[in-house]
Amino acid sequence: MPAPADGFIGLAADQNETVEALRRYAEFWKIPNKPVNKIPSKDVDTIFCSGRPEQAFDGKKVVISPSGAEDAARIAQNYGLTVTTGIRMISLPVSPEAQVSIQTQTYDFQGSQIESVIASKGHAVLSRIRGRDTYLLSIDLVGAYNQLMSGLDDKPHPRFRFVTKLRGSYNLIPRFVRNRAFRDPAGLEKLREETIAPMECLRLIFLASIVKASGGGVPFVGFWRRGKDYALAVTHDVETREGLENGCMRLYDVEQKLHVRSTWNVPSNRYPLSNDILSKLAVAGELGAHDTRHDGRLVLASFDAKVKRVGECRTTLEQLSGKEVRGFRSPLLQHSQELVEALGKAGYTHDSSIPSWEILSPTSLGPHGIGTVFPFITSGIVEVPVSLPQDHQLLRVVGLQASESIELLHKFSHWISSLGGACVLLVHPDYDFGLPENQDEYRKLLEVFTQDPTCGIMTLAEIARWWSYRDRVSWNLENGRMQVNMADGHLGPVADEIQVRLATDYDDRTGLRTEPIS
Repeated sequence: MPAPADGFIGLAADQNETVEALRRYAEFWKIPNKPVNKIPSKDVDTIFCSGRPEQAFDGKKVVISPSGAEDAARIAQNYGLTVTTGIRMISLPVSPEAQVSIQTQTYDFQGSQIESVIASKGHAVLSRIRGRDTYLLSIDLVGAYNQLMSGLDDKPHPRFRFVTKLRGSYNLIPRFVRNRAFRDPAGLEKLREETIAPMECLRLIFLASIVKASGGGVPFVGFWRRGKDYALAVTHDVETREGLENGCMRLYDVEQKLHVRSTWNVPSNRYPLSNDILSKLAVAGELGAHDTRHDGRLVLASFDAKVKRVGECRTTLEQLSGKEVRGFRSPLLQHSQELVEALGKAGYTHDSSIPSWEILSPTSLGPHGIGTVFPFITSGIVEVPVSLPQDHQLLRVVGLQASESIELLHKFSHWISSLGGACVLLVHPDYDFGLPENQDEYRKLLEVFTQDPTCGIMTLAEIARWWSYRDRVSWNLENGRMQVNMADGHLGPVADEIQVRLATDYDDRTGLRTEPIS
């Protein structure tokens, strides 16, 4: 097994925002990393650079990701190469069981002095300049990252704006009319690796290129607690009084028998709330806020109005249940950067309003998503994407039966688990799974997870707390060796649950090779 690298991965770019994007890649994996201008040269093992480096990194191993077409042309000229651009589908294995994909702009470097190191379907993703420790990527990782993160804002369609201005709310339109308007039987064809989680392909390329360039082991921190390979959060958005008083109790009964604790997201002012039911759900799992009236207008409100609405919802639910509420999910999965900031101001710690990808956004009236199946932190809030297709999309948009939906959910959850991601399930008590005749189907849906010892079943709040804890993990160079630590200098009470692994190699046929570090 290759020895762990004896230094930091240096991050280099000509703009601070670009370095920050590289840092987000590095911090996703939790590899030892520092901007090159903040550490002595002797402490740097390998350098990852966005754009052609202006400074010389003599004696260092360097990976260069082009920063746009003009930069790619300059890189080619620098090394006596030619470059062509195009849109390609890049598919790479994470492991023998799973692959990730992205359709993106590529910059194909060619010349006699260059050799392919990592390839996708015959296309070089990472190449090496012969006789040098210099590696060239064919993808602008920072540009692709910024493009995906634009999914933080789901811009309302003019028709949606018009409907929300009607007296009352969109709920005045009969449900069968709304379902028919949103029906898209061909939507399943759009549920693919490159739509659900293209970010995972970019993240894999980032780490794999560093592993190949460094020639040694690159230490990183596992995503979940020791012994767990992936996570599951069972969540419910309770839209109606019928759903709260009847559907919830049917789902609750199944979950109690399987010892599953879930998150129940409830609007505070849409229908009469029962203190007894809310308290029961809060004890069995946890309550999350789901806006006040569920009228579709939250994302259109001013910033101050957003803060007021989400704050009122949290206060009401806490008073009725006697339990703390710190998580939020927006009606219709509406989301924006401004809403995230409003949640932070109103005292929330986490949100789960952004889909990894959904067939049809009721707000923008098109397919939409953030493109990752992992939590991430933005504006101090832990965002936990809804990674599995929600029941509404499968039952109402595509038109599947409950049993067909379960088969599809199991298929996608297997893929997400192979990536080590978070399977976030959204089941409305108001729809088919909340009916008496589908309780057995709901049990079948959950049993796959409860019978898997590698699955960490958590509420959204528990996922958010763990991800915040993992985010504070850092690396120090002590006596020539990398040591894991916390940002505050103390690993804390769950230190033994941190998994530290070593990425030893990458093969574009079998995926990333890793070993545990004792």
